[in-house]
Amino acid sequence: MVTSAVSSAAVHWPQIGDILQNHSGGRPDPTSDLVGKSIAIVFSEGDRLSLAFNAADLLSWSAEGASGHSQQPYQAFRVRDGMYFVDFIDGNDELKSISLWLDLTRDAVLLIEGSVADRRAEDMNLLTRVEQTGAQSVPTLTYRFGGIGRSSAPHFPRTDKLFGKFFRYVYSDTHIYDHYYVNPKYYFWYCWHGPDAGIGEFDEADYFELADDVYLICWREKFLPCLAVTIEDLRSMRSIGKVFGADSHSWRTGNSTVGATMSIIATIEPGAAGVPA
Repeated sequence: MVTSAVSSAAVHWPQIGDILQNHSGGRPDPTSDLVGKSIAIVFSEGDRLSLAFNAADLLSWSAEGASGHSQQPYQAFRVRDGMYFVDFIDGNDELKSISLWLDLTRDAVLLIEGSVADRRAEDMNLLTRVEQTGAQSVPTLTYRFGGIGRSSAPHFPRTDKLFGKFFRYVYSDTHIYDHYYVNPKYYFWYCWHGPDAGIGEFDEADYFELADDVYLICWREKFLPCLAVTIEDLRSMRSIGKVFGADSHSWRTGNSTVGATMSIIATIEPGAAGVPA
């Protein structure tokens, strides 16, 4: 029998507009470090992307086969010296988000494209969705590796170094979440305070190692067309990133950069409960 508390949470499952509220309390201010820089990126497939940071909040960009607005709003955050998280929405396609990890110390780029363009998965039951798409999530994420000013593209490897880690994220005094990173495909989250308070889920995630104690974690929800791209710095214990998605009724999109201070609750190694690793 489902308890009334769970029933209430399910009935009031938050939409993207709820989730984006007050999630930036642990986020630093955007940086103007990149202003005046022009960056030419060559991806491993040979495609090219050019970025020009015209102002602290405006960039121009062009890619082979497409062009962005000459004045495209963006936000950039310095994670460490020479390392930046950059986020913006494709001005030609509001159903797609673009995030970049720029490592100027290595002339290396990781581009993350998130999309909520395909609504077909939303109307499928979960089993049918997995059978037909190979994933339980509604949104999609793709990753591309590139080099700055050179044809060879440095690689950012997928990592298992976070598996078994149980973190608490404080986004603001009203938004607190726990994450437990399970394996190469899944993580668990639970909300103590915020729009999701009292509910949690087991969703899909991807993990990459960007630098020593710096990781990219991207997750996708299965009940909402919602995704996140986050940079986790385990030295400063700070998470910086973005949440992007669409309202499941109107399909209007929302995008916001977010940030949290992190603390580790526990480390539960795979197999620690007697289950073979």
